[in-house]
Amino acid sequence: MSAQPLVVKQAMQAFRQGNYAAAKVLYQKAAKQYGAHLFKANLYLCDKYAGSGIKQLAAMPESMTGQADQAQRQLQETQQLLEHYYQRCQELEYQRLER
Repeated sequence: MSAQPLVVKQAMQAFRQGNYAAAKVLYQKAAKQYGAHLFKANLYLCDKYAGSGIKQLAAMPESMTGQADQAQRQLQETQQLLEHYYQRCQELEYQRLER
């Protein structure tokens, strides 16, 4: 598993380049896949900046980059735990059916 899903990386790149319409489409795709609550702010910012005429955002402050990295690690860890518990539930279900 990569550090970030490809669609999220593409959306971030489009947003940073000022292509807010493309970023919004990609964030909507990610929201359907991972949950709308995770990308609500991203979609709001795409709408906000698309209407403001800002062509490109300044670089993200280092403190924000660190927070984003931490959030990404936490998301990855959560996904791994979710997959582990799902597999464990499947194993227990099969054991129950065998009895």
